[in-house]
Amino acid sequence: MFSSTNRTSVFSRWPAFCLMPLLGLMLFASCKDDYPYDDKEPEWLGESVYKYLSEDGHYTTYLSLIDALGYAETLDRTGSKTIFPANDKAYEAYFQSLGLSGNGSDVVKSMTKSQQQLLFNSTMLNMAYLDNMLANVPNSGQSDNSGEGIALVRASAASYLDSITFLDKDRLPATEYWADYASRGGIYLMDNTSRPNVIFTPDFMLRLGLTESDWTQLFPDKPYDEVGFYVNGSHVSGNQKNITCKNGYLHIADEVVRPLQNMADVMASHRQTSLFNQLMDKFSAPYYDEALHLSVQNYYGNAYASDTVFVKRYFNDNGVGACLQTPDKKDIPSTQMLYFDPSYNTMNMPTDMAMMLVPSNEAMENYWNSDRGKFLRSVYPTWNDVPMDVLSKFMKNHQLKSFVGSLPHEWSKLSDQKGFLLHLTPKDIEQSILACNGMVYLTNRVFPPIDYQCAYGPTLTSPITKVMKVAIDDNDWLKFHLYLRSLENQYNLLVPTDEAMKTYREPISWALWATEGVDKREIWSFKQIGEKIYADVYAVNEDGSQGAFKQTLGSSQADQNKIMNRLNDIIDMHIIVADNETEPLSGFIDEGNLQYALTKGGTILRVEGEGGATIVHGGGDDECGLPGANIEGGTDNIYFTENSHTFFIDKLLQDPFKSVYAVLKEKPEFDEFFSLLLGDPSVFAYFQEDKEVQAIFDQNTTEQSSGIGQIVTSFNNYRYTVLVPTNEAVRQAFSEDANLWTWNQISNEEDPVIKKEKCLYLLNFLRYHFIDGIVPVAGNHFAKDYDTAARDKNNQFVKISVEANGDQIRFGQTASVLTADPSLYNILTRDYIVNNKDPQKATDILASSRAVIHLVDKAINYQQMGK
Repeated sequence: MFSSTNRTSVFSRWPAFCLMPLLGLMLFASCKDDYPYDDKEPEWLGESVYKYLSEDGHYTTYLSLIDALGYAETLDRTGSKTIFPANDKAYEAYFQSLGLSGNGSDVVKSMTKSQQQLLFNSTMLNMAYLDNMLANVPNSGQSDNSGEGIALVRASAASYLDSITFLDKDRLPATEYWADYASRGGIYLMDNTSRPNVIFTPDFMLRLGLTESDWTQLFPDKPYDEVGFYVNGSHVSGNQKNITCKNGYLHIADEVVRPLQNMADVMASHRQTSLFNQLMDKFSAPYYDEALHLSVQNYYGNAYASDTVFVKRYFNDNGVGACLQTPDKKDIPSTQMLYFDPSYNTMNMPTDMAMMLVPSNEAMENYWNSDRGKFLRSVYPTWNDVPMDVLSKFMKNHQLKSFVGSLPHEWSKLSDQKGFLLHLTPKDIEQSILACNGMVYLTNRVFPPIDYQCAYGPTLTSPITKVMKVAIDDNDWLKFHLYLRSLENQYNLLVPTDEAMKTYREPISWALWATEGVDKREIWSFKQIGEKIYADVYAVNEDGSQGAFKQTLGSSQADQNKIMNRLNDIIDMHIIVADNETEPLSGFIDEGNLQYALTKGGTILRVEGEGGATIVHGGGDDECGLPGANIEGGTDNIYFTENSHTFFIDKLLQDPFKSVYAVLKEKPEFDEFFSLLLGDPSVFAYFQEDKEVQAIFDQNTTEQSSGIGQIVTSFNNYRYTVLVPTNEAVRQAFSEDANLWTWNQISNEEDPVIKKEKCLYLLNFLRYHFIDGIVPVAGNHFAKDYDTAARDKNNQFVKISVEANGDQIRFGQTASVLTADPSLYNILTRDYIVNNKDPQKATDILASSRAVIHLVDKAINYQQMGK
């Protein structure tokens, strides 16, 4: 293999040569010439390949290989070959690097025939190429692709039948697919594709844009050559190429052109990558191929009469070399695959090859023991215990399908298969190793997938968050994984445990009960079965506890639609953006700085305590008088990822069930203002064709949807604050403004112009108390302007100023929240819109608006103030 490091570059020993006898490696070969030509020699050609080498006098070792294989006659006739020989000094140095001494020809004679065959065939192509043709491929027919300078990988004369390896039981992967062969002492393995040569030519590097600095990063001790080229890492200088013979071309290499290992073998043979290789092997299995078996029998005769030779494959869904089933023909889950098979020799030929980032053993252990590896370490004893679906994400993130698209000068913007930057730098690379099917980089750090780095990473491994794992991880229905992968933002992710997910108060049925008095309440118990989530549905007792079992949802598509709708609603209120500088309710909930936190869905959660003692309350929990959610196990289940603080909580948080209408209706302190909000049916009937006159409340019924009870018509699937002046403040506002008419006065007015003027004046007075933005009393300090539902003469929303000073909030510089009675401020509500004109028949939540209601000491008459 062609290898380099940051400090020095070395060519590691070819294990398939001198070490194979020690490792039990058996090699067999054939010397049959598959490319016969007529004996007549063209007069304009020079000597034959064999004669040229013989007459030179410096290639006795290489000629010994040719003679030993019976290839002398072939290379002394006409034909069409490309040969990369090396001189005797090069072979002497090569053999010495393998610990072999003595005359080169004598060493060749001591080799088995199959060893000779493998070594020689790697120096020959079965086609004649000048150096400027080595990088060319046939024109594809596309005008923008001439086919010139784009080839990197060429098939050599080597055959997959050249060698068969015996893997003894001590080196077999420790998985179920290999266990049976361990009891037999081992297994014979072979490639199912031949190992090609990798050739870097000036034409290819120019066409590719491979710069001198790129080359230095790849091979620091190999000179960048714009005239010569490299074959399997061996240099051919400009004055030693294109030697024309009557049966081909000679390109004399400075060093022996050796067969390259594939990426799988590189990992398996490197001392510093044993842990990563062990994990890769979990995705492998031995496969029997009848056609290959017959080829072996025909090739070797009785040598394997009592043995079966298998092919080692890696589970992957790559288009070339895909392996989608187990040896017993069972489909492999997509979550247990690699991006490609590192043992497949010919993928991307001839214009590209793959690339792998292979962390050292030390890098793997450092990550495992770091804070970032806590979510793995806290669940699994060792790397080897990580399940396949979780491990697959990690392994795949170290595989890149294109070497051509991943050159060093592109590393700053190099992305993984999901489009996230890898942040690869030269400092991360300890060694670069050229394989026959890709470039292997030994790295001093790991490159965890975005799933490991982001907020939901801890759910992947925990045995107590299986429901939320399925709901978030790569769920293309809900798509929260795409949102939570953003490393540019910071989040709190609250993850209810599987036990917590068993007590979901289904919002539509509970909202019907809370607003309309229709008691068909249900409690759902979510459960994960395979890759799907189901829900056991229970009735509810009078006291709100779980009652009798009704049915299980999940088997039909309609059921799954319904479940996904609720999970979307759940997750939306369990995500809190932590780094929104313009939002006073943003931050990390465990730091003790927030009394209320704003969720992604628009609701707010009440927060107590800090650290592992943090308690979180949903509006629905407070509404039902239920305790808040604790962090399961305290600080042990707080995880700090690249973009979040993730908390496992022991209760599922619930939104309010009551609407603004329902809350205002039940509080006598709100009577005067609520009566005004109800309006006058006769006035609205009079202006029913006038779009400027709209009631504050309506059920908003259409053919496909409706509100659950009366909802605020100006709400639009957002979050709001509703200010309710005291009864006395409302009466005072009317006494101080002659233009502020009651609904009764407006109803009795006969002049349509005056009637509309006074109607709009009153509606804008009321709507000014409905603010676009949720502002609880939360101990914050800020000053900010918000839109209200009132509109000016230009149909623009009128703004209101808000000043918060700890537990005091002033609106419009006149109205302050009254905080003496906790039941009259920070009241959370939710207005629901569902997918049926009869809400009792609805199956899905279509939209909703959250609000906080405060009792304030004054009515804000902005129209009078403006005058």
